[in-house]
Amino acid sequence: MKAKKGTLALEEPAKEIGSVKRRKDSKKLYVDFYYFGHRIIRSTELNDTPANEQIVRDFLRRSMEKIEAGTFKFAEAFPGATRKEKVFFTTLEGREYRPEPHNVKFGEYVKEWLKTTFPSFGSPTKRRDYKEAIQTRILPHFRNMTFHQINGQELFRFTESLKCSRGSNKGKPLSRARKINLLIPFRAIWNDACDHHRWVIKSPFDNLHKKLPKTVKKEHTVIRFNDWLLFLDNLEEHYRPIAELMILTGMIPSEMAGLRKEDITGDYINLNRSYVLGEEKQTMKTAFRKRQIFITRAIRSRLDVLQARTPYPYLVTTPRGTRLNSTDFAKVWKKAVTLSGIPEVTSYSARHSFAAWSLTIGINPLRLVSLMGHASKQMVFEVYGNYVEGLEEDAEQIFEYFGQDFIMPRKTKNPALFSHSTGHSFGVSAISN
Repeated sequence: MKAKKGTLALEEPAKEIGSVKRRKDSKKLYVDFYYFGHRIIRSTELNDTPANEQIVRDFLRRSMEKIEAGTFKFAEAFPGATRKEKVFFTTLEGREYRPEPHNVKFGEYVKEWLKTTFPSFGSPTKRRDYKEAIQTRILPHFRNMTFHQINGQELFRFTESLKCSRGSNKGKPLSRARKINLLIPFRAIWNDACDHHRWVIKSPFDNLHKKLPKTVKKEHTVIRFNDWLLFLDNLEEHYRPIAELMILTGMIPSEMAGLRKEDITGDYINLNRSYVLGEEKQTMKTAFRKRQIFITRAIRSRLDVLQARTPYPYLVTTPRGTRLNSTDFAKVWKKAVTLSGIPEVTSYSARHSFAAWSLTIGINPLRLVSLMGHASKQMVFEVYGNYVEGLEEDAEQIFEYFGQDFIMPRKTKNPALFSHSTGHSFGVSAISN
């Protein structure tokens, strides 16, 4: 059988000798010999010159000697051979084929990894995010590199090249957080390759975080009460009870989208699932996010509206009757902010405002920790406890909006208002509901 250029021909032997070959359609020299009863014809990629012919003859001589001594290693002699060929002959040699990092191209390994390891990832959201990062960011840069060529410097060059591909920030460098997220599937592939091939090599990810530029964490604006009312006036009517429930409870859109009617039991909302990017999640972001929220009169009135208008098991819906979608809701929210002319705030600002408003009217900080679904009060004070200029002026209106039963659920109707303040003196009197 005639061999194609640059490939191996595996045939039954006719003789056990090695020779240098030439082909009419090529200016390269070829080796032709037998190994374990199989004929091997392969291009040397060396031009047909007297000097190169001598190099090839020396290679053949040494190879024949090694074959006779039983020390010839096909994978080392022909590093450009396919993985299938290397596995085939290494098995015949009685050894396990374990290529070195400089013999394995990243793109070729990822191709197999996507077929074998990747499907085992349980979360559809995780699979989608990983695949997008691999195909649009990681492979275009590293596809033709070997694992030996991927080092810390190359990885840093990769992170520095990452730019936003769409939106208002198109062309601008990605944030530190986004870069780190893109490196998560990259690290998973690297670790799996090292484990699969039993490589003991330095990870390019070591100390990379020290090189990445630090970013200032964006602070969410706390909404002033009158701005909130103005925002509600400009929000589509269907979404008003949804937005109000958010600021009355500290829930975020994905938690609200996960709510079912059956989760409203007696005087409590039971949060135990979320709905993210079209996927039902049976667990929350953290164990502490699984929580109960006491239903005040203010919360009950908004829940009644939501329960009455949907025939479906889930509670929070769009005007089309589908479950609340965070992306669509963000657009509706932004439109209302623009129309109202208030300072720029996102839907997540409602959660920050809930915390700041609660501290302003004197809720026990430890109870707020539980309502927010945090592990400790440190988060409450570090993130939400900063003084907000002028917010104390809104205290009476916030108290009326939340209701007395929010401060002291099922207890005395005349609590000492603001007795658990954050240390600011508001100079306001108690309000009866």
